[in-house]
Amino acid sequence: MAAVEQAPPAVAAVDTSLLVKGHNVRGIPEVVFIEDVAVFLGTLAPAGGKSAAASSAAPAVPVETAIGAFNELYSKYKMFETNLERTRSNMKAKIPEIERSLDLVKHLIQKQEEDEKVQTHYNLADTVYGKAELTGDGCVCIWLGANVMLEYSYEEAHELLVKSLANAEQKLVETVEDLQLLRNNIITVEVNMARIFNWDVKRRRDLEGKK
Repeated sequence: MAAVEQAPPAVAAVDTSLLVKGHNVRGIPEVVFIEDVAVFLGTLAPAGGKSAAASSAAPAVPVETAIGAFNELYSKYKMFETNLERTRSNMKAKIPEIERSLDLVKHLIQKQEEDEKVQTHYNLADTVYGKAELTGDGCVCIWLGANVMLEYSYEEAHELLVKSLANAEQKLVETVEDLQLLRNNIITVEVNMARIFNWDVKRRRDLEGKK
């Protein structure tokens, strides 16, 4: 009589924490790479279920469940990637603005030290500018965002902008590092899902061959 494959026990869900092996300093989880599919499925089995050494003829956890868990992790990674891409774009736009503001404050400080007036142009309308000559009074206004502008002394403004520039550059470096980690993780998740699927195809073929 032909052997009949027994259906694996139903598993409602897989704890996605079992799919990762730690986090980087900013909390992004690093996915595990599956070396042995059968053993890995055994580690996902609920307490009291099949062991990690469960036979490939009856996986400890349904293949669909394991792939679904990785697919959920994949969706989270893609969401993280979208958010970080947005952050990187914002930082790339923000850094030049801070640098221009810092250069302007340095120029004002230099003119004040040399006791010279500042020659500048101001916008009257689209493509229309007026010429102005300013005497520095040691204060400058800086946009902080959210329609907020504050007045600072030249020294305070310089210190604020130097700190903001350093923070923005560090944020950009961290964002690029996180994006690289995410992309590596996304590739690993795709490989893991393919390995599980291919393992299951081979397992089913082997069972069919024994009938």
